Amino acid sequence: MSHPQAKEIAPSSALVATLNQPGLPNEVLAPSDTYAIPQKTWKSYIWSTLDAPKDEARFLTKLDVTLISSAALGVMIRYLDQVNITNAFNSGMKEDLGLYGNELNFANALWSAAYVFGQIPSNLLLTRVNAARYIAFLEFAWTAFTFGTSAVKTTNQLYAVRFFVGLFEAGHFPAVMYVCSSYYKPHELARRNSLIQIFVSVGPLFSGFLMAAVYEGLDGVRGWPGWRWMYIICGAISLPCALWTFFAMPQLPGRAKPNWVFTQEDIDLARARMPTEKKLFTGLFKWKDIKRWHNSWHVYLFPAYFLFAGQIGQAGGSMIFWVKSYNVKGKTPVFSVAEINIIPLGINIITIVGALTSSWISDSLPGSARWPSMVFAALVGVIIPAALGSTPVHPPNRGTRWALFSGTAAGVTWTFVNETSRHDPEKRAYVSAMMNAFAYIFTAWVPILTFPTSKQPYVNSGMLATTGFAAAALVTALAIGYLDNRDKKRARLLGNHEDEKRIRESDSTPETPLDEKVVI
Repeated sequence: MSHPQAKEIAPSSALVATLNQPGLPNEVLAPSDTYAIPQKTWKSYIWSTLDAPKDEARFLTKLDVTLISSAALGVMIRYLDQVNITNAFNSGMKEDLGLYGNELNFANALWSAAYVFGQIPSNLLLTRVNAARYIAFLEFAWTAFTFGTSAVKTTNQLYAVRFFVGLFEAGHFPAVMYVCSSYYKPHELARRNSLIQIFVSVGPLFSGFLMAAVYEGLDGVRGWPGWRWMYIICGAISLPCALWTFFAMPQLPGRAKPNWVFTQEDIDLARARMPTEKKLFTGLFKWKDIKRWHNSWHVYLFPAYFLFAGQIGQAGGSMIFWVKSYNVKGKTPVFSVAEINIIPLGINIITIVGALTSSWISDSLPGSARWPSMVFAALVGVIIPAALGSTPVHPPNRGTRWALFSGTAAGVTWTFVNETSRHDPEKRAYVSAMMNAFAYIFTAWVPILTFPTSKQPYVNSGMLATTGFAAAALVTALAIGYLDNRDKKRARLLGNHEDEKRIRESDSTPETPLDEKVVI
């Protein structure tokens, strides 16, 4: 069943001039603010492709099989290789390398510093090279250092490999999101982005089960402890995923060429669907553009939200230390190494379900509103850490505290960012990089103060600090929702005046000047 094309309205110059008068935002509203989702049937609530014309549905299916699968697998192995240090630490690395202070915090801080350093340069480079090959290169590079982690003998060696893992992982997620937003329209993007984002939780989920299995089956084989074997296995898993990215990830539409999956007709359709992606090169930020972007709220509030929300997950990350703390030296262990790695994985399952539910609900809300999901995630982030911080670490009934270690995910933040800058690819890349960079700037040092490894799991003050970050995220999400609705209201007003103008012109009636002042 075919559907009407989404309507995009060009604002009238007179009204734009009125709305851009002093006291109002300096940046002219983007056409994306007037984007209207095509008419939908019940099928679209299951999957958007089911409601598309046959040729477009075939093309979208190809994209889903290649782009979404390679992106999701890439995100999974990135988080697998990112978080496995915590599982290794609690499964023998701490004792083998003598990490009895805050060395784990420092290793994570170096990873975060490298991750921040690589953000914007990577996004600049992405749009000047073959995006698919570049993303695959990043995956191959951090896979090599994952293999290398299995052989570290000193703390300094651990710091070095973690730095390079962070450096090569830096550009991956923004790059994947950028490529996806170059192919999918806004009403197609939220659920696909969420499918990719849930693999942020699948990686740690898989890491826990993997560590448990490797420790049981390989600990002591060839004289190597289980945690070293885990890095070998993680690298062996990452390598074929990187190969799939090399062959499956499509190039950006403006530079795409026919290959084993996509025909020239597919490429022409991709460019027709997304006219702003026809340029051969994007992403070369000019100073005048950066100044223009900084006149918009997107550059400030999206990074701020990501910064605050990024600290919420620290509370759940404390659970593995809480489980291990029941094993007291000199006494019979309460939990095995396998149980220490598996028990905390319930958080990841809750996060996966929350992310999927959030994206489907968001697409079904009037206007596919994104901000309510962000508000809900922040609200949960206020309640859960507050409860953890105000209750005993070791209650009489362990189940009462286990139940508090839960989480949720907005799942739509990246979609929201891409939607609001859809007609400005350079700004889209810039805001995405800023958002990720600012989040990890704080992640590099805040956990050292709020969740020091040497004090885990007795980090009640850190839990309460997390509540404060979540409250800030809540306020920011509400501000984002207000400003986005304001922009859309103004855009609709611009469109209505333009429609009236077209009607007057079609009737051959003299055009009446627009009122000099517009009440919004």
